[in-house]
Amino acid sequence: MSESTRTARIVEAEIGPLDWSKVRFPKVDMEPVRQLTEQTLLTGIGIGVLAARGLRQAVGAAYKAGSEEAEHTGSLAEMLVSWVRKPKAAEAESKTIIRKVPVMPIADYSGLSEAEVIDRLANLDAAQLDIVRTYEISHLNRPAVLTAIDNQLTGA
Repeated sequence: MSESTRTARIVEAEIGPLDWSKVRFPKVDMEPVRQLTEQTLLTGIGIGVLAARGLRQAVGAAYKAGSEEAEHTGSLAEMLVSWVRKPKAAEAESKTIIRKVPVMPIADYSGLSEAEVIDRLANLDAAQLDIVRTYEISHLNRPAVLTAIDNQLTGA
């Protein structure tokens, strides 16, 4: 064919909106994809849980090993830990000391006369009398008051 005898073809196409009601998709079973996704998710979560558990156990074991090593006198661990531990003497001083302090059972005791103190002794029990006697001996040491306390304690 020569160029002069060639015929041109014209192709026409009509393009318009797609009619989705005529489109047919193949049916696909999505259950295997869902199962695989679930298994992958659970495996990832499991790896995280096992890693956390293992890390917790590893840290616990490391602390125990370090503590045991620090107990060996002269070890490097013992020397390093001694820099942050309180010295034994300072540790003993820092402990809270609880001491019961007896409360004077007679109000304004130091301002009372012998007779006023002796009058108030009758209302006290043995423990309270011991407190007054101890205070009287260490402070005013009045013989008449001490005798009255002793008489009250012995029932004389």
